[in-house]
Amino acid sequence: MATFQDIYQEYGKPVYRFLFSLTGNADWAEELLQETFYQAFLHIDRFEGRSSVYTWLCQIGKNAWLKECRRRRRLDDRDWQEIDLMDDKAPLEDTVIRREEYVRVRQAVFRLEEPYREVFIMHVFGGISLKEIAAQHGKSESWARVTYLRARKRITEEFL
Repeated sequence: MATFQDIYQEYGKPVYRFLFSLTGNADWAEELLQETFYQAFLHIDRFEGRSSVYTWLCQIGKNAWLKECRRRRRLDDRDWQEIDLMDDKAPLEDTVIRREEYVRVRQAVFRLEEPYREVFIMHVFGGISLKEIAAQHGKSESWARVTYLRARKRITEEFL
């Protein structure tokens, strides 16, 4: 059986990337990573094996992120001072447009109701398969696929 340190070694970086994709901030993602593994350590006895360890950790991390967002009243995007608009490889106008599009997509995701938001975030930002998401929710894979596609359609419709 793997030790908790082995679990951290295997899943620490992928879970961090997932959390960074949610926060867009390295420091915040690191704080959430620590909280995620702390909560996982406290509640390892609750892991039922219905999903992969990675999926379970991402779910804990997502819940920690949402809790912190509510606490900060901050479901909106990163502060402007945290965004590096000076990209030497692209003209400033292109960088600003890309950032604005990113902000609009994130806002559209946050306007989705559950379970659409959760399925979309876990699949797109977390790279979790629809099969694993379905298992985590006790639903069929086709339910997860339809939920994801509906979420994607709703986001896309906002930009047409």
